[in-house]
Order: sequence, then C-alpha cells, then structure tokens
Amino acid sequence: MTADRRQAAVVVNPARVNLARLRKAIAAAETKAGWRESFWLETSVEHSAEASVRAAIEQGVSLVIAAGGDGTVREVGAAMRGQDVPFALIPGGTANLLARNLGLPLGDTAAAAIIAFEGADRPIDLGWLHYRLENGSEGALPYFVMAGFGLDADMVAGTDPQLKRRFGWLAYVGPILGSLARRTGHETTYSLGDDAKRSGRLHSLIVGNAGTVTANLRLLPEAVLDDGMLDVLAIRSMRPRDRATFIRWLGQSYSSSKVMPALRVNPDDTGGALYYAQTTGVTATLDRAATFQADGDALGSVVWAQFSIEPGAVTVRVPAARP
Repeated sequence: MTADRRQAAVVVNPARVNLARLRKAIAAAETKAGWRESFWLETSVEHSAEASVRAAIEQGVSLVIAAGGDGTVREVGAAMRGQDVPFALIPGGTANLLARNLGLPLGDTAAAAIIAFEGADRPIDLGWLHYRLENGSEGALPYFVMAGFGLDADMVAGTDPQLKRRFGWLAYVGPILGSLARRTGHETTYSLGDDAKRSGRLHSLIVGNAGTVTANLRLLPEAVLDDGMLDVLAIRSMRPRDRATFIRWLGQSYSSSKVMPALRVNPDDTGGALYYAQTTGVTATLDRAATFQADGDALGSVVWAQFSIEPGAVTVRVPAARP
C-alpha cells in the first residue's frame, strides 16, 4: 500500500482496556500519520488472538496492534511470527512485561498509539516452552520475556485477579514474599545447550529472553530481546543464607548495568546458592510436578520442560531513536 493508503488492524481484549480512550487515541494517531481508519478485532473465547491476526493479515494490513494485557500481547505477538508486517503494543495489563522491556510508555495510551504508527521496527526473539504434564500430555507455549518455575511462577499463580484490578502491581507483593519464605524445592536435573547435566534441589529455575519484571525489577540483568540467547537463573533455596545471597545479588544487578561477571563464569563464588548463565536451550526434569509460568500465564503439574529460542521471529514497533 502507498503511505496514504496504509491501514492497521487493532486486536483488542475489551476486558483489559478502556475502549473509548483507546479508539480516541488510535484515531488521532492514524490521522496524524496519514493512515486509513483502522479496523478492529476483539478477542474472545470463541475468537482467539491467532484468528484475529489471521484475519488481519488476509486483509492486507501494514501493521497489527495488540491492545490488552500480557496474555493478549503474547498470543498476538506469537501469531505474528514470520510475518512481513510489524506488530505494535498498547499495554493495558498489570505487569506489561514485553512493553516494559521495550521501553514503551505504560499508562499513556495516546503516547503508545503514536509509537505504533510512527515508531521504528525492531526484530526480536521468541522463546518457546515445550512441556510435559504429570498426566503425560504435552504442549508448547510461546513467550517473549520469561518462563519457568519457582519465584516468578509463585508470583503469577498466587496473585488474586481482583487485587490486580484494584491495586495493580502491588498485588504481586504478597505472593513474592510468600515465595521468598518458601523452604521447599524440587529435585531437578537440567542441562544448558550441549553442556553436561546438573542435578540438585532448586527453589526456582527462570529462563528468559528479557530481564525486567513488574516494578522494574531486573531479575535477569543481562537478558536482551534480540541477542538470540536465553538467560538462565537457577536459585538453590530460600533458606536464610541462600535467600540473603539472592537478595544481595538482586540488589547489585538492579543497580548495575551488568551482572557480576564472576557469577556468570564461576557459580561457586556464591557457594552454589545461585547460578546465572546464557545459552540457546535448556532442558529440565523435575522429581515432582511444579507450576510453571510463561509471560504471566500459569501452567500447572509440569514434570519436564524444554526451553528454546527463535531468533528474530517477530518485528515489533518501538520508540524511534531520538536525533
């Protein structure tokens, strides 16, 4: 399409956004950019995000915009893999994981809409969590930010949806504190890429494509969305000494632009409490079922998991570089 005939499709979860405000912001941004009026597709139980993306691509659009929470963004973004048109986000959830890691404005629908139409394109990686449940069934979930069991999964599974709607990210505080107090773990055998297997009891295993979670906490400080790598954080336990080591490391990673190099090279420097590494794939087998999560979607009763990365799978619209 020529510049003045370009058109966007807006895939929206009406339960997660202020529809009137969103329509006003999109109308202003598309007019300013000289685009045709966007057409709208609402997700529902009967009409999935994948079906909406398929309908948008068949329409010949130049841009697909996902408006909603992390679930909507994950589903729309994964459906955009391999497409020749970019994917834009207008965050409307609580954590807004991908938007946060892309530096998009949170809580400013008008600003996010302008970036959707006038921003720059950036190819990013897509993570995959292949899993086997306790009952033997298998499946796969795409994700953009992080997946795993333990700290982040406890946070997702333990957060009351009503508290999220009322208090936003503060609703995560209770589940996080509960996870930090949990002494139990899982006997886990895991391997990174072609490396030898590691075995031990783990409180958490977090595998990410990006590192920042809610409240701008940098859980995986070296993770980059477009480096073709997965960052892995294994936490041995939350017993007092290990918990103190983790909190101290987390504070250093939060205030520093880089994780401590020694921690990545030699995990013995932390007495085995933590292990941080980068790889292209992770396989983990657990002694008993655990709840996993992928970008805020909980998945229970997992006994085996394989994490992989698909480099440059999706092109997203990000803020244009300032001159």
